[in-house]
Amino acid sequence: MKRLAAFACALGLALAATARSQDVTGRIDTSGDIEAQIRYLEQFVGGDLPAEKQAVMYRWLADLYTSVGRLDDAQRAHETILGHFPYDVGARNAYALFLLDHRDDPAAADSVLGDAVEAARTAPNTPVFLGQTHALHARALHELGRDEEALEAVDRALALMDADAAEDALRIRARALESLGRQAEAEEAFVQLIGLECGSNPDDVSALIALMTAQTGSVDAARVDARIEAAIVDARARRSERIRRDGAEVVVIPGEGGARLEGTLRRGKESGAILFVPDLGGRRASFAPYAQLFALDGLTTFAIDPRGHGDSRSDLLPSFAGMPQEQREKIPADIAAAYRHVRETLDVPAERIVVLAEGGASAVVEQTLQQRGIAAVVVHLSPVFDPQDRDILSALEFRAPRPTLLVASDEDAFAMRSVSLLTDSYPSPATEARIVSAAGHGLLVLREPKNFAIVANWIRATLGLPR
Repeated sequence: MKRLAAFACALGLALAATARSQDVTGRIDTSGDIEAQIRYLEQFVGGDLPAEKQAVMYRWLADLYTSVGRLDDAQRAHETILGHFPYDVGARNAYALFLLDHRDDPAAADSVLGDAVEAARTAPNTPVFLGQTHALHARALHELGRDEEALEAVDRALALMDADAAEDALRIRARALESLGRQAEAEEAFVQLIGLECGSNPDDVSALIALMTAQTGSVDAARVDARIEAAIVDARARRSERIRRDGAEVVVIPGEGGARLEGTLRRGKESGAILFVPDLGGRRASFAPYAQLFALDGLTTFAIDPRGHGDSRSDLLPSFAGMPQEQREKIPADIAAAYRHVRETLDVPAERIVVLAEGGASAVVEQTLQQRGIAAVVVHLSPVFDPQDRDILSALEFRAPRPTLLVASDEDAFAMRSVSLLTDSYPSPATEARIVSAAGHGLLVLREPKNFAIVANWIRATLGLPR
């Protein structure tokens, strides 16, 4: 849900009008664009629309309402979703995050998340996003001053090994330990966290420096830098070993401007490869179960973290949300570098390389392939193409007739509109669209086995491999 929230906000900011007001600082007022998106989505809620579709629309609306300060409307949207699906863990996480970030109400968040934890205990399978539930619960408990309980929730989050939840949980562990006066343990928790983040979060680095200073009265900058670097090296070594035990390997390739780009490679026996590109603000780790399935089926898979994503972050390239525009504009170069690794280093023929992207990354992939003349098969999961963006429209207008599969869930309004934009405005016999039902956004679509089979069978057929 975190990624869905960030993406909805980013999409609202991206949908530009032909003229926008600008203040003396040079900032552009995008509120009118977001209000236009709100009006667009409000058309779909209410009436006889199935509950699953209404829930998705309200999720988008909640994030857009929040981005323009309509917090009462956002809260009503969250509560409407829970009215439809009271035991949905993802919906409860999104509401709890809203309560913590925008309502300063950890007690309400504790109640919302506590109910989710109780429901999960009786569920036949571990719900998706439960790691984030425990991490958010730890935060709510910490803010309520219940730090011992917060530490227990942290342990539950870490046991589920979700990468995003692990970072959030470790941050709360460090803060809770500090509140309990366990300074040395808090310091070690911050060091571990900074290692996982590749030193990309200045607030966490500042917190570590403050702890070290409190103990000694002063701190040596060189000692801090050395400790952070050692933590990053250790985190990378642990990640590499964990991935190796999973039958894969970590690959590091150079990006434009000296960026360090990290990817996960699984070697297959067939003559074909899939390059996975995560949603904007996402991370390659989310592809792991699907990449493993494809690899077991014989295809080589390579999942990349572009700069500012996952394990390709650094102190100079922080998270995508905080990355300057000039660095965002280099993401196509990162995708091209990953493609070259598959094409040249792994020696996979161009016509046997599939680029699979999700969400907002689909537009970046289309621009990359068109601008650099890359001939690859393409799969877009829940693509988002901004109809106001001249760059993406140009890429679509002049795109080569490459084999393309578009997969979108029928309740995902933005993805459905983007599928129509490509298939109706720029039709090609090489482009195929598959609309599935109530499957969510991006990689969530593949959680349903029949939807994964649609993608897997299409890829094998397109590459001329037996099913």
